[in-house]
Amino acid sequence: MNTSTDKRLTIMRWTARVGLAILFVALLLSYGLLWLRAGFADEQTRNFEMSRNKALQSDAAGAASCLDFVVYYYPSGTKQEAGSGLDRTVERVRRSAIRDIIAHLRTLTGEDLGESPEPWVAKYARQSRG
Repeated sequence: MNTSTDKRLTIMRWTARVGLAILFVALLLSYGLLWLRAGFADEQTRNFEMSRNKALQSDAAGAASCLDFVVYYYPSGTKQEAGSGLDRTVERVRRSAIRDIIAHLRTLTGEDLGESPEPWVAKYARQSRG
């Protein structure tokens, strides 16, 4: 082999190594972000479930306060990329908790203020967000 062929092979090998290193770092960062977002989703859904459970054992004021928390705790697009699979999962759990708490409020109060949480929070919550 001549020296120009050796140089080309050396350059190609180093280029491949650098490219693989860049790819490795990119995949590592991507996995790290996914791991972080999955942890956030787990935290969010656990908080919604705990709030729902607390609301179902509370009076109207306590349930409405829990409802307020569930509605406004890190809205879509704050801890998750809006519209992503994890965001859709978190929002599905949020909607379920809201439905359950409103159903409980209907039972407790004998009233029907609709499906929207705002009237329930406005009428029954101990404290509004400030």
